[in-house]
Amino acid sequence: MDSLQRIYKLHQAISSRRHPVSCQTLQDELECSRATVNRSIRDMRLFFNAPIDYSREHNGYHYAYGQSFELPGLWFSSTEIYALLTVQQLLAQVQPGLLDAQLKPVRERIEKILATNHSGDVKLTSGHTSNEIASRVLILRMSGRNVEPECFRTVAGALLQRNGLYIDYHARGDDNKSRREISPQRLIHYRDNWYLDAFCHEKNALRSFAVERIRAATCWHSGS
Repeated sequence: MDSLQRIYKLHQAISSRRHPVSCQTLQDELECSRATVNRSIRDMRLFFNAPIDYSREHNGYHYAYGQSFELPGLWFSSTEIYALLTVQQLLAQVQPGLLDAQLKPVRERIEKILATNHSGDVKLTSGHTSNEIASRVLILRMSGRNVEPECFRTVAGALLQRNGLYIDYHARGDDNKSRREISPQRLIHYRDNWYLDAFCHEKNALRSFAVERIRAATCWHSGS
């Protein structure tokens, strides 16, 4: 059982009872030592602000009276979280800085939850540090062209929300500048560059647009 699963079981053990739960009962249900129970309680207080109190009268742990508490609803195993951090690292190498602002809070939250020490790199339950991922997983960009992050977010957001776009497009081949009304269909990363497949309402046909050649993008609601 990894640390996150243990914390979840600890929460269930305490919240499902009307009276304080003894440390021995928690040890039995979590199948761990007293030290591990104490460490899990400490982590819940530290990382989740769990209002866990100890009752000397009943020799057990309980949530503070009059306070409701629930753990975050979305849970991952340590392996799944490690995979998420790896994907984040891959994206950072494919296009540095592309979604840093959006991913930073998620990364910080995951690392804080998985922290097992308070010095140096964050230690993952898999035995690796988060910073090790950068040195162990590497993508070499040969000829990638940088995409404006704000433009990419607008394009990706329109695609996922099924909205249309007005774009100012500067074609590379003929140096032509045009304003297009498009309905995004698919984002493709090909040979280190991003392309957007979209239905072009002017041409009444599917077209592929190099995202780095989109100078401006504005959403409109397609209603689909």
